[in-house]
Amino acid sequence: MAKIPPRKQIKKRGFIAEAELPQSTNYIILIIGVITIVIGYVVMSLGDAVSPLSVDVAPVILVIGYCVIVPLGIIYRKRRTNDQPSA
Repeated sequence: MAKIPPRKQIKKRGFIAEAELPQSTNYIILIIGVITIVIGYVVMSLGDAVSPLSVDVAPVILVIGYCVIVPLGIIYRKRRTNDQPSA
């Protein structure tokens, strides 16, 4: 019967720690996103049904809030410097 050689141990570097908790920066970015979304809905309610404010400006503010700021708050992570020991 053929002998199977042992597998080499591969060091994994640069991976995220298993349980990395959100930082306060993430919460601040998410709060800014929620405020932006509320402002978008307020701007939409200010104008008439066909006013440029509620048809053009408010949807742009809402898209920025929903598609840029909130996802940024979810996936943002501070970069580690070489001086900090990894957990």
